[in-house]
Amino acid sequence: MRFFTPCFFLLAGIVGNGFGQVADAKNTVPDNVPEYPLSLYKEATFEAQNLYNGRLYNIYDSREEEFQFFDSRKLVKGTVYYDGQRYENIPMMYDIVSDELVITHANGYENILLQSPKVKYFSLHDHNFKRFESGQEINADMKTGFYDQVYTGKTKILVRRIKQRQEKIVEKKVIALFPGKNFYYVKKDGRYYSVHSKKSFFALFPEQKKELRKELRENRIKFRKNREAAIITMVARYDELTKQ
Repeated sequence: MRFFTPCFFLLAGIVGNGFGQVADAKNTVPDNVPEYPLSLYKEATFEAQNLYNGRLYNIYDSREEEFQFFDSRKLVKGTVYYDGQRYENIPMMYDIVSDELVITHANGYENILLQSPKVKYFSLHDHNFKRFESGQEINADMKTGFYDQVYTGKTKILVRRIKQRQEKIVEKKVIALFPGKNFYYVKKDGRYYSVHSKKSFFALFPEQKKELRKELRENRIKFRKNREAAIITMVARYDELTKQ
């Protein structure tokens, strides 16, 4: 009895820690909890095994002012649908340069790179990214990768956000830069069209051009200064005008 008691509590402690990490990843707890601790541990960790089974990721150029991530270089809790399972409250960063999602391992010490083909979608910083395959849900001339779904009404808008790593020499020191670009696509009649200027946008909606211009003026939005807000505002107005 003296031998069994400490072993039992040691096992229970390990189980408690492991289960707490995985339960947070799923944000759920099984209804039927087994009484035997070892069974509990195996069931709790089974569905999260694939999520934490990736390559280690080292943050490069971590001392530079600019960074390779979307919106922030800090880990932010978000949601990811990975390998057929949805996980919530997962600390993550989106590396735009490599177009890959980075998460923190359950141990809290290592960063892991998820396999992009297994990521169906993820959400962070109030943005919803979905992986699209070229020639399937998107046009053949659009690259496979993650697109920001900024508007999902009758008429849809996707944004492909990219960054490219560049270098410059300042006082004999190499400085890494990460200039970003956004490419906008509006879906109409089952096909996505690239929108890079006001002219290219109005070419898609010639009949509503006057009303859409008016919408921008009333909302005091300048296309050149805030292209994303302008496109979303006009597409939302177009959906209202063509509502049946």
